[in-house]
Formats: sequence, C-alpha cells, structure tokens
Amino acid sequence: MAQRHNVVSLSGGKDSTAMLLMLLERGEPVADVVFFDTGWEFPEMYEHLEQLEAFTGLKITRLRPRLPVDVETDKSPFDWLFSDMPVTRRGSGEIHMLGRQWPNAKIRWCTGYKRDALHAHLLALTHRQNVTLPLYQCVGFAADEQYRLGKNAKRDNSYCVKRYPLIEWGVTEADALAYCYKRGFAWNGLYRFFSRVSCFCCPLQPLDELRTLRRHFSDLWQRMLVMESWLPENRRRFKDTTVSALDARFAAEEVE
Repeated sequence: MAQRHNVVSLSGGKDSTAMLLMLLERGEPVADVVFFDTGWEFPEMYEHLEQLEAFTGLKITRLRPRLPVDVETDKSPFDWLFSDMPVTRRGSGEIHMLGRQWPNAKIRWCTGYKRDALHAHLLALTHRQNVTLPLYQCVGFAADEQYRLGKNAKRDNSYCVKRYPLIEWGVTEADALAYCYKRGFAWNGLYRFFSRVSCFCCPLQPLDELRTLRRHFSDLWQRMLVMESWLPENRRRFKDTTVSALDARFAAEEVE
C-alpha cells in the first residue's frame, strides 16, 4: 500500500495543534505543515509556532498573500489589502474604492486569500519527488464541529482529498485543548480569554471577547483603532458599528 502523504493545515489553535501532535503520536507520516500568516495574529501565536517546531522537529511552512509585483508599500500584505488595495467595479474595471475594509460574515475576503495560497501550495507539492497522490489535506475540525463540514467535505479533486482526523478519532474541542495543555502548549494563557485565537482583529468574534481584548491586550486594541483610521469615515463599519464607537462604549461601561 502506498504511503499516505498528510499535509496539515495548521491554524495554530488548539484543534489543529492537537491534530498535528496526534498524527505524529500515531506514527502517521506528515509531508508538510502549512500555516497562513495574515500578520494579524496574536504575538503569542508566533511564540506557539516556534514552540511547536521545537517540540516536533518539523519546519512549519508559512504562507502569505501575494501582492501585485508593482506594489510598493511599507504596510504588511494584509494591511495593504485592508486599506490600500484598488478595488474595481465588476465589468467596468473602474477603481471605485481603496482597500477591502473589515471582513464580515458575508464577505470574508481574508479567508479567500488563505484558500488561494493553500491551493497554490498544494499544487506545488504535487511536483515534489516521492510524493504519492492524492495528498491528504488534514483540517482540524473537532468531533463536535461536524456542522462546519458543509461544502468543504465535497471539494476533493484528483490530487488532494480533505481529511478530518479529529472527527475520525472522536476528539472534541475540549479534548483537544486538554491534550495540548497536557503536552505543555498553553499559548501563554490566550484560551483563558478567548474561545478562538485566530486574528486578534476579527469582526466575527463575540462582543465580550472584544471587551476582553481592549481590557487585557490594549496594544492590539490600539492597533485596531489605528487600522480604522486608515479607512474613510464612511467605510469603517465593524460589527454594525465602528471600532472607535466600541471603544467609547466599553470605556463608558467601565466607569458606570
């Protein structure tokens, strides 16, 4: 039987971390570990990636969004996409605004860049020597998250098949976090504050966690206020309000 080539899609959170460690613990071969770096990660996440590399002995492949070759900017790629990218009208090609602005539930442009970068990387892996197709893209959905599968489970093709090891093994989100803690991975306490530890500025996180971000991670909150200032006033919508309005609201709550 040909050796299975697992490619781990690593978000860096508890589920994908547990998935990687469990694959290795079970003796399954891991061809690559891929992390998409938005530049909007918690600083603790970068420390976690270094810890994970040291623990496993594996080099994590870091992907980033590719910008047009003629772009000159001092901003990080996602900051440029967020505030400076020329956005054209469909059909006419006319530039009607700069920047993609804050993502939202309907327009998750950030996820699109991640998906495209991963797709390109997986295609490149197929040209490596000694790689048996199909690749198995391992996604860290937990056993109590099967509702997240949706159409994702149907997007297989001739060279890559999605695989959900934690669902195969019946590992829940709580199981995954306990497993990581037991092996010394604690993200410097991030999971004491947040249910998800992806982009610190994600508008999809609960309001209570945004309060927590402002209270306990004030430097990151201030960065969000700076990011908002890059956008025109009529394009600053964030969770049906603005970051500055939330800042004023949270400040008022603290003095009540």
